[in-house]
Amino acid sequence: MNLVPAAYDGVFRVLGMMSGTSGDGIDGALVRFDADGRFALEWQESAPFAPAVRIRLQRLMAGGSIEDTALAACWMAELYAGAVSAFLAAHPGSRIDAIAAHGQTLAHVPQPLDWDGIPVRATLQALNPSVLAQRTGLPVISDFRARDMAVGGQGAPLVPLGDLRFFGSLARDAGIVVLNVGGIANVTVIRPGEDGPRVAAAFDTGPGNMLLDALVRSVTGGREEYDRDGRLAAFGITDGHLLAELLGDPYFRLPPPKSTGRDRFGVAACEAIRRKAGTRISDADLASTLLDLTVESISNAIQHFVLPEGPVAVTLIAGGGALNGELCRRLAKRLSRVCPLATTSDHGVPVQAREAMAFAALGDAFLRGKPGNIPVATGASAAVLLGSLTPAIPISPGR
Repeated sequence: MNLVPAAYDGVFRVLGMMSGTSGDGIDGALVRFDADGRFALEWQESAPFAPAVRIRLQRLMAGGSIEDTALAACWMAELYAGAVSAFLAAHPGSRIDAIAAHGQTLAHVPQPLDWDGIPVRATLQALNPSVLAQRTGLPVISDFRARDMAVGGQGAPLVPLGDLRFFGSLARDAGIVVLNVGGIANVTVIRPGEDGPRVAAAFDTGPGNMLLDALVRSVTGGREEYDRDGRLAAFGITDGHLLAELLGDPYFRLPPPKSTGRDRFGVAACEAIRRKAGTRISDADLASTLLDLTVESISNAIQHFVLPEGPVAVTLIAGGGALNGELCRRLAKRLSRVCPLATTSDHGVPVQAREAMAFAALGDAFLRGKPGNIPVATGASAAVLLGSLTPAIPISPGR
């Protein structure tokens, strides 16, 4: 039985779908992949979550019952299926060979814990692929992180495969950094190699938009989801003492490979920071401080963990943070002595499509039977095939 419905012609069109740590919606990108390595973005779309959905997601991320977790997988699949319908309504006649869907991360435990003498690590992305395949009539590739963790990796970051494919040609003569500022900020370092460009490192630098988003939701009573263009932070003055204390978090000193998430830099962390600040720091000053925490942790990571291995020609920024003018201004100034700051959009990958395109690349690798993880990025002991396939048509007995 053919797992991919379209006749194979050396080309796969994969719809990458991603809902990130910000929990604000589903991004989709349909990418054409040729067997010779060429690619083309056919279209990108976003399906924002309704306020009630965002509220439920925040509660799920903060913790829920076993029943909540089970229901969340089916709920998220229905949301993804609705997004696919909306995307196809906007782009009728699109050929899609498979969906590569990440789901919504509810738990990520990359460091092993001892359970009755057995070291275990785990990750959980809410998404029921059977529901998604049934609703859309399309094959679904999902559960990308688990196999990497099975060989000792952290299950993150997984976007470096896409970064190498999309931006590798820029690193033929000098290194580049691809920076994503979503809820969490992460970098992929690509350098020239004897056999062509290679991923030299990839890791989470720390908070991206997550802490600032949580602050804005809190101070506006949920009326605003994020600091649009960094306007609140732009009115504030960073509290140097608080910033220095926040930069003392041991995570920032850990060498890569490393990954982090909501458990360390989520709503609870924001509330703790607000209690620490008390009434002596205004909302605008606290917003400025949290924005500088993102900027400084990114800059410090590049200086401490990237530059010692060689210079970089440019840092390309993507994600929601790339749309925050204040963040980009501060980061460009901070990196001015290191390298210029540009956007991925300047090189053919829209800033809001980079992660969805990366999961499309992982889907293409799966369909071609190629490893999807990069051990130097995740810490895995081996390069392995990532993902599990749920066929579009259930296989009946005897077939």
